[in-house]
Amino acid sequence: MTGEERISLLRQSIDKTAADVVQLLREKRLKIATAESCTGGLVSGALTSVSGSSEVFSLGICTYSNEQKMKQLSVPADVLESYGAVSHQTARCMAKGVRLAADSDIGISTTGTAGPAGGTEENPVGTVYIGISTPAGIESVPIFTDSNGCPEAAREYVRLTAVLSVLELILELINAK
Repeated sequence: MTGEERISLLRQSIDKTAADVVQLLREKRLKIATAESCTGGLVSGALTSVSGSSEVFSLGICTYSNEQKMKQLSVPADVLESYGAVSHQTARCMAKGVRLAADSDIGISTTGTAGPAGGTEENPVGTVYIGISTPAGIESVPIFTDSNGCPEAAREYVRLTAVLSVLELILELINAK
């Protein structure tokens, strides 16, 4: 399978899963907000591409800089200094910050290293942390994407894989309620 075919399949899965997420959010009467870094608004875009999403999508914030993570999402400076932007701790703070800012039921965040540059030994390219915040608690889930199967579009592959993972996690979360 070519990289282009992989990207096409990811996009199709994202479209279907986003429609399922919006439908389930509507059925459960839940509101969601997103805070994105490495996905650059792709999660918000996937959700808002679905007709009827205005009933459930309340806010999307793209905060690429640490300064904006602190300013827009109330991520504490000491969290960024101690753990870095690509961390469980930052993902949790981002998710909580956007949920509270939007007064929504669910806050979702992404922070990671999409590449092709910027990876470290601790957080190699393809590392993404997804933060999830609800009134019941806050957690984060790491995903690790190997883009070797799609070298000509590695960054896009990592970002789209992260978007699909976020949407699947939202479905799991809602279905558990």
